[in-house]
Amino acid sequence: MSAIPQRMQAWILPQWGAPSDLRFESVSVPELSAGEVLVEVRAAGLNFADGLMIAGKYQVKPPLPFILGAELSGVVAVAPPDSKFRPGDRVAAQVWTGAYAQYCAVEERRLIRLPPNLSFAQGAALPVSYTTAHVALFRDGGIALGKRVLVHAAAGGIGVAATQLAKAAGAWVIATASTSQKLAVAEANGADVMVNYREPDWTGMVRAAAPRGVDMVVDPVGGDITLQSLHHLAWRGRLLLVGFASGAPAQIPANRLLVKAAAAVGVYWNFENDGPLIERIQAELAERAAAGEIRPLVGARFPLEDYRQALQELGEGRTVGKVVLDL
Repeated sequence: MSAIPQRMQAWILPQWGAPSDLRFESVSVPELSAGEVLVEVRAAGLNFADGLMIAGKYQVKPPLPFILGAELSGVVAVAPPDSKFRPGDRVAAQVWTGAYAQYCAVEERRLIRLPPNLSFAQGAALPVSYTTAHVALFRDGGIALGKRVLVHAAAGGIGVAATQLAKAAGAWVIATASTSQKLAVAEANGADVMVNYREPDWTGMVRAAAPRGVDMVVDPVGGDITLQSLHHLAWRGRLLLVGFASGAPAQIPANRLLVKAAAAVGVYWNFENDGPLIERIQAELAERAAAGEIRPLVGARFPLEDYRQALQELGEGRTVGKVVLDL
């Protein structure tokens, strides 16, 4: 490994606001606290939560100013003597902040060993997108062989992960997306039925495919999509609320859940509350990736300095799979 520099380039949020408030500038390489490893970042994954974080509307509000970015992959640059990681190890991690920079200090328990068959860009999809999809389907959805799953935004980062994991579990998947290109992506990842939710009667298409309803809905969209999904839940079905890419959380009428003995579940996890579980899930995901059972899809790649453009394309729905910054 080369010598660690004292300075690095990073995206800084100095105040809550808009992407125009971000600054790309030189800052000090982070110093390590106990239990941390320094990672030289090679790729960082974008998430819809970035926009909420920038606006100060995310559930976590780090002290300002801070370095943005929650999902990274890279190479261990510095590790303490008692660490199970060594300089040069290929890793990925979810962090609260700090991924959109050349170096990031990461708690060791957050590190995932990247299998050799995954690129750094692919590895940047595991820590958030695949972990969230796994938590939704297995912990919160109780997925099993033969279950019927409706996956919205099935060509996005969460959607691709959910479709692949659901199919690996033996489920039957209806995938929705907004264009024929995105539906082709969903089909390539194993979806059984493809539905364009821009069509006026998309709900009728879902009903025709699953007359008895679906056992679970993976919903990273929110808004009207959430409300329409309630009609498709089977008896004791579960509406898995992953996010609000539409920008509009739905006001769910409780009676729709009551009459089907159904449940709406907020899918959320963090290391503070779920550490041992998340470590097991992420180790499993790395094993599945090594075996070829899951295949992270990188749809768009941008250099670190073009983060604003990448965020705009993600927000406007012009991308498929994971959007990644290359370093």
